[in-house]
Amino acid sequence: MGDGAVADAAKGTIPPHLTRLLVRAGIAAGLDRAPLARLPGLAVLDDDGVRIPTATILRVWELISGLAWEAGGTHRVMQLWQPGALGVCDYLFSVSSTLGDALRAARRNFTALADPVDRLVLTHDEDGTTVTYQGPYLDHPQYALIAELVPHMLLRVASSGAGRRLVPVRVRLPHRPPAGARPPAELYHTANVEFEAGHPSITFTHADIDAPLPHADPALAAILDAHARLSTAAARPVLGWLDRFHAALENGAADGPPSLEQVAGRLAMSPRTLQRRLREEGTTWREELEQLRQRRVEHLLRDTSLSVESVAARVGFADSRSLRRAVHRWYGHGPAVLRASGPA
Repeated sequence: MGDGAVADAAKGTIPPHLTRLLVRAGIAAGLDRAPLARLPGLAVLDDDGVRIPTATILRVWELISGLAWEAGGTHRVMQLWQPGALGVCDYLFSVSSTLGDALRAARRNFTALADPVDRLVLTHDEDGTTVTYQGPYLDHPQYALIAELVPHMLLRVASSGAGRRLVPVRVRLPHRPPAGARPPAELYHTANVEFEAGHPSITFTHADIDAPLPHADPALAAILDAHARLSTAAARPVLGWLDRFHAALENGAADGPPSLEQVAGRLAMSPRTLQRRLREEGTTWREELEQLRQRRVEHLLRDTSLSVESVAARVGFADSRSLRRAVHRWYGHGPAVLRASGPA
């Protein structure tokens, strides 16, 4: 599987490393464990061979934001860090030849730490090398905390690999300075922190970027670089409850329109409990069945030569007229136009 295919397969998921640190920081600050119990992936958070839903870490950010950041926030999270806590990316900062090489390896292998939609961007100018974090979370209520953590995390890991306290040229953050926050110099080893300055970034000096790292091992670095890609491809995605429901629904549709009772049985729960869980997820059995029918109708019309009458029977419509009305409701035109659009 190529890198592009691996990234596509991993979209919407992250390794457990950073979530583990956030959860532990929240619990240490007094977070009630009860709201965490139903989050997908948290039951296997100590298994480095899984990828958990990205939605889980975003929810953890929301849960810990008040308690953890009142108690030190970013500093508290990274106090729990030690080399290896962030997986293979940590070790790349130890064995690469230079910090520049380590950052390039981290950029290549960022999916071993984050969702494939997250990116590290490296740029160079006369001041040094800037590492910018770009993620699609600008509208998330806790984005300021995410943005605050990433440069501090990079600085902490880079300083550990260099074996000394690195002082960046500057740090840029997208938000306003929060009231009562720790002085920026305590987090970033510099007072040159610019707020309301776009994507979060940290700039390292040319001297720090090019200096040999004390534990450089180019052969091991190459092995770890390959391991980072392989571990992403081999990781097992942990499905949330709604994902498991959709799988049960699709499997139940193999022999015809599935019933509420059949799908509930596949999930080892009563029909009433299944309906309640769907309401909690913001959907209903009727809505999910309608979406399933739409997906199956589109597939059968576009990818097979079955007649409209046969498609209607397979998907559970009373007759072809009912199917035609449904297709008009979904797409604004009839089955013939959908079929003419070609294979999905």
